[in-house]
Amino acid sequence: MQKVSLIAILLVACIAFAAAGKARYHGQDIYAEPDCSIVSDYSRMFRDISDPTHYWICPEGQEKADYIQCPPNYAFMEKEQMCVVWESWHWVEPYTK
Repeated sequence: MQKVSLIAILLVACIAFAAAGKARYHGQDIYAEPDCSIVSDYSRMFRDISDPTHYWICPEGQEKADYIQCPPNYAFMEKEQMCVVWESWHWVEPYTK
């Protein structure tokens, strides 16, 4: 009886894990252009880790992302989803897979 219960619990856990994986956000390569084919929020901006004065956007209907430069003396903050003056900008650890 315990063996059947353990198998049932493992089966339920596997199904739950598989279902959660499908709904999960697909991480982007943090150093490169985002994969616009998996983006669903077209208003979202993606940071460029190697250059904080730029960010990426995925316009709806486009396969390739646009690379946008912040105004002079500004840098992009992902949480705020906007370019901020350099004095307000600070390093934030990037999302990793």
